[in-house]
This record gives sequence, C-alpha cells and structure tokens, in this order.
Amino acid sequence: MQDEGGNAIKTPYAIGLMVLFFLAIFLWEFPFSKTINKEIPAIVSIADTPYPYDPPEDSEESMTTYTNKPTVIHVQGKISRKLFRKPEFDTQITVDGFNWTTDGRHSMTGPVLSERKDDLNTGGVIYDYETRYSSSDPFEYVKSAMIFFDDDFEQILLSSTTEVWMGEKEPRELLIIGSAANDEEAEQVLRSVREIYPEWNIRTEL
Repeated sequence: MQDEGGNAIKTPYAIGLMVLFFLAIFLWEFPFSKTINKEIPAIVSIADTPYPYDPPEDSEESMTTYTNKPTVIHVQGKISRKLFRKPEFDTQITVDGFNWTTDGRHSMTGPVLSERKDDLNTGGVIYDYETRYSSSDPFEYVKSAMIFFDDDFEQILLSSTTEVWMGEKEPRELLIIGSAANDEEAEQVLRSVREIYPEWNIRTEL
C-alpha cells in the first residue's frame, strides 16, 4: 500500500516535470516575432571629392565637404528574437530618392549581421538585381551597403559609395543617416555609432 501511495505522488511530479520540459523547449524555440513598418526621417550625406581622399591639414581649399539632403528610410518586415539569442531580421529597407530600391527589380538580402555591441548591430545589406532583368545596365546588378542599426531601427546608418548606389565612375562616400531630421541630429547618430564602433572610423561631422 505504501508503494502505491508513493507511486501516486511520483506520477503528478513526473507529469509536472514533463510539462516544464516541453514548456522550456517551446519558449526556447518560440521566435517572439513582431512586425515593423517604419518611415524614418534621414539625411543623405555625399562627399564632394572622390575616394581615396586625404586632404592636407593646412589646405582649406582641398578639404572635403558634404552635400546633405533630407530623405526617408522605409523599413518593413518582421523582427524575431528567441530567448537569450540575437534577434533575426526579415526586413526590406528602401530609401526615398533611390528609385532602384523600389522598382521591383532588386531583391534585398539582410541585414546580415557580423557583430553586435551595446545593442547596436552591424553587418551588410545586399540588393541583388533579379535574373530576369540581367540584360539591363550591368552597374545595377548588385548594390550593397554596410549597415549599423539598433533592434527597433531608432538609429540606422547605411554606408556605401556613389559608384555603387548612383553609378558614378569615381566613387564618393555616401552615408544615409537616421533617425535625423537635420544635420545636428545626423551628427548625433554618427557620434553614437563611432563611440560603439571606433574601429570603423565613421566621420562625425557633416
């Protein structure tokens, strides 16, 4: 009779452990996804001299300056984050003023993450020209950019060149900086990125 009572106690205990085990597996694998649909004010900043440039410190005339214009970055898609792991991003990023990002001919891959520090991600985005349009202008075949961004895209920096994004023969530096409605806000984003990733030597002035 004692054995039967002991078994009676052990049975719900074992069931409870099994429930906790499967619950733990479920929570571990559950993606905790959320949809993102943002329009982010941004500044497009383009250098006025081609790469590579290293102006003499004592020559103001040869100093690089930047053309800064407002634009909007659109981020649409899904963000998933499993417990205790890096988030995964299934998003499309387009930028007003660069019509090829919305012409339906480019398929974006990424962001492909390479590093994450202080909740700021860095990696790359690639816009592949779809094969059915491969007979078109070859410079449009693949476009890419380095990207810095936080999980909610409150800060986002795309870094590329005018050769890649605009087809110029002599590449100039191209930065797209958000969230920023003016040059001062854009510089604050640049300083934040530079502070976390000093090794990339991101400029902090527009």
